[in-house]
Amino acid sequence: MATTIRSTELDFDTIKNNLKLFLAQKEQFSDYNFEASGVSNLLDVMAYNTHYNALLANFALNESFLATAQLRSSLVGLASSLGYIVGSRTASFAVLRMYLDYSSDVTKPASVTMPKGTEFTTSIDNKTYTFKTRDVLTAQDDGNGLYYFSVNGNTNVSVFEGNTKTKTFIAGPVSENDSYVIPESRLDLDTVEVRVYNSPSDTAYDVYTNLNVTTNINALSKIFVIKETPNGFYEVTFSNGTRLGLSPQSGNKIEIIYDVVAGPDGNGARTFTPSSNIEGKEINITTTTLSSGGSIKESVESIRKNAPYQYATQNRAVTSEDYSSLILREYGNVVSDVKSWGGEENIPPQYGTVFTSLVFKTTDPTIIQSTKDGIRSLLKDLAVVSFSLEFTDPIETFIEAKVFFQFNQNLTSLNKSSIESTVKTTMSQYFDANLGDFDQSFRRSNLLTLIDETDPSVLSSRATIEMQNRFVPVVGQTNYKVYYPASIKSPDETEYTILSKNFRYKGDTCYLRNKLGSTTLELFNVNTGLLALDNVGSYDAISGTLNLENFVISLISGDHVKINAIPANQSAITPVRESILKYDAASSSASAVLTDAL
Repeated sequence: MATTIRSTELDFDTIKNNLKLFLAQKEQFSDYNFEASGVSNLLDVMAYNTHYNALLANFALNESFLATAQLRSSLVGLASSLGYIVGSRTASFAVLRMYLDYSSDVTKPASVTMPKGTEFTTSIDNKTYTFKTRDVLTAQDDGNGLYYFSVNGNTNVSVFEGNTKTKTFIAGPVSENDSYVIPESRLDLDTVEVRVYNSPSDTAYDVYTNLNVTTNINALSKIFVIKETPNGFYEVTFSNGTRLGLSPQSGNKIEIIYDVVAGPDGNGARTFTPSSNIEGKEINITTTTLSSGGSIKESVESIRKNAPYQYATQNRAVTSEDYSSLILREYGNVVSDVKSWGGEENIPPQYGTVFTSLVFKTTDPTIIQSTKDGIRSLLKDLAVVSFSLEFTDPIETFIEAKVFFQFNQNLTSLNKSSIESTVKTTMSQYFDANLGDFDQSFRRSNLLTLIDETDPSVLSSRATIEMQNRFVPVVGQTNYKVYYPASIKSPDETEYTILSKNFRYKGDTCYLRNKLGSTTLELFNVNTGLLALDNVGSYDAISGTLNLENFVISLISGDHVKINAIPANQSAITPVRESILKYDAASSSASAVLTDAL
């Protein structure tokens, strides 16, 4: 008898029914009552076994691909096969100004040196952490007997959290291509140093360089590779001595020095105490920036997203995506998101230029500037073609959503105000999960779907959407351009397309709006009920740009004025280039409309 195998029907009940149908076709079981016999138990065992095997095969297949794998160990292995180094924990760092006071001393030194690794302690939530310098710092008399420590003339010095550890190995034969495992999951990859000694008794050593930061490799290069293993530890490997430079020889001592860091637990430190003096002098410390930048290991979703891009870059900068990927790889501890685009995509076009917009984890101007300088240096080494690099600040556009939903009070124990509060929470959760980074779009249908699923009493919903730009006037400036990430609705005769919050103009409270049926912008005086100015510019509906002219205002409160624009398409707003969408919860609302409908 021919048998048809339905390989897609793999749930338990379907498998068991298929087995019964198969047996029922046999002459000896043609009138057999399977459920009333012991054969039913055997069918259960067979169905369970088949079902488990199907699940196992499905899980195993999913874990074989970067897009579907769920286990971190699987993603680490898959990313490693693409040459992607998964991000480790990163150390928190603080910016300090430190000096020695020799003002009362008769004899003053020409200069003072602070050794690399000088330690400072701090306390966060009653737990002590150790921070230390990563450079040799020098200080000279400022003319008043104060010796401020600096790096390359900068007296704002970074200190990094972490405890230094060392792991020692004896190299085996090069032909065996050994790997050296560091049984530690909390190390910071940026701190790893590898020293190779000819023998365990030698004091002289060769320094090996991380392949990830090497730009030139030849037959004499001394390089190593360090990466996370599937069990969360780290392993160091070297060249086989024939292709990627030199390799430790059998009997060499390999010393691996690294920092174990607390990650985000070290963020927020304010007061630092030196663990030692320098030349008998107490180190005076002023904290410029609280500690920040500490993070946990790279998340599985980040690995899934970044590994293919990093593989595509091949450690060189050609496309705009290469620029973003390389920046995130090297500066992920201070930069949370990057967007790069070619000058041909810019408005206006600027050929021969790559534009990059960065979202920083810190607001300290010294760290921001040093990071940008480091990025320029990095991309100068890795860029295949000579392009100028321009940094541009992210443009944040806030979404205001006014939601109205039908609410049947008979279908829930919640009252009207409670259900409105619940819906507002749903709105915030949607925006928190879907907006806030580059290339994240708003879709009204997705928001309304979540609102409809909030509670059985919510029968249907609708929403009006506005884009809000937080405009900051500058003293002495009269002409401005205000950009929105999407086209603006064309003017009509009944509704204002552009409408701002109140500000002061010549002592009166005013607001900005467009003339009905026109793209011309005007100022309306709230105090007099008359126009203050009938023409202060216009807006371009297609490009989503406001052109303000002779616009001299002062703020009523805060440091910005909110200018709202109705998008041409309220169903979807997709930001481009440096635009980022965010949510203004305070200006958004959720209103219930009572109904008896079911």
